[in-house]
Amino acid sequence: MSYQRLPYAEWGWAELRAVLAAVLGGRIRRGPGVRQLADGLSKLLNVPHVLAVNSGRTALRVGLEALMQLRPGRNEVIVPAFICPAVIEVVSSLGLLPVAADVGPDLNLDPGACGQRIGSRTLAIIVAHMYGCPAQIEAFETMASTAGVFLVDDAAQVVGEFAGGRMLGTFGDFGVLSFAQSKCVVTGESGGGGALICHQNDILPIVRARVQALAPAGGRLRALAAFVWNYLLESHTASLSYRWQRLRQHFPGGRPPALAPGRISNLDAQLALAQLNSLSRRREQRLRILGHYADALASAGGSWHMPQFSPGRYLARVMVSMPPGVDLESCRRQLRQESVCTRQGYPTHPGGPHSAKRAPELAASLIELPAYAGMTAGDVAEVCQRLHRVAAAYRKRVPNRQDGDDHEQCYQ
Repeated sequence: MSYQRLPYAEWGWAELRAVLAAVLGGRIRRGPGVRQLADGLSKLLNVPHVLAVNSGRTALRVGLEALMQLRPGRNEVIVPAFICPAVIEVVSSLGLLPVAADVGPDLNLDPGACGQRIGSRTLAIIVAHMYGCPAQIEAFETMASTAGVFLVDDAAQVVGEFAGGRMLGTFGDFGVLSFAQSKCVVTGESGGGGALICHQNDILPIVRARVQALAPAGGRLRALAAFVWNYLLESHTASLSYRWQRLRQHFPGGRPPALAPGRISNLDAQLALAQLNSLSRRREQRLRILGHYADALASAGGSWHMPQFSPGRYLARVMVSMPPGVDLESCRRQLRQESVCTRQGYPTHPGGPHSAKRAPELAASLIELPAYAGMTAGDVAEVCQRLHRVAAAYRKRVPNRQDGDDHEQCYQ
């Protein structure tokens, strides 16, 4: 079987032309693409204003800073217990307290758990559509309005999908998009782009002034080269990249600098426009692959399933819940040796005194499987067969509950 890679990005000739046009035209940092991207997203999402910045982190930071200015006496932000660590980092870096609430079976924030966390110091609720699966965003919009708190619609992982007749990212007080690797629209690594989705409210003049004060992102050619090496050529460069990352940790300044907020560069904006033009085609490809996985996993029987799958639902990643008792790390190492690239899900956020029960259990069982555009039904079936075989070989040893002793035995 050929190398089965993860869908970090689906680029073609349109993206190459966008890069060449920006580079040869001398318009890497500044150019018309920034305005064109903002206008295109505003039209697609049917919102009055979209501010294009250099990352989803920047968009979230700028938005939260505006909320802090409007409600200076509040410092708690409710987040899903299962969430991208970047969200927690941004919240904490602003001196705010992330308060975790548990998630449901679809990996999204649970409305009931969220409601229990709202208090007098709650500033906002961040609702993410995990891996593109729509959260119950209409219920959260009602909840936030009733409680008098802000709502952030985190659509970092999905562009162009609907809920209740409205685009994800357009609910609440502001929305966030990201164009980093493995997202719906990809311009490069973290720092390649993102957007702040704005409404005509008190937040707009604050965030507009903050974004206008930012400089366009720099170092984009170097970042582009790193993205191509680390992701688009990953099947050939993974080993060398790993060794280099290990080596650079031993040198002063070897760790990459923290991402500084900025506006999106013209280069990244042109790449985002090319990705938006192919969004419909790539969506259909992903839906086809998701259907193949649903069929292959169903035929395997047992407790194998995709917790977020529903026919016709776009998902940014194919996340599969493994059966109980599987040594996930050993499985991933073996699959890598057999040319099947995988990835674990996000870690869970402890959330202070209120422990989430469902999120850690779900996170410990999740594995992401390949879903690149060229996959066939045969490729998917072969990946699932290998996953099933490898998982059976790496069952964790567990106590024998039948005879009551404390010795361990393997699942059969």
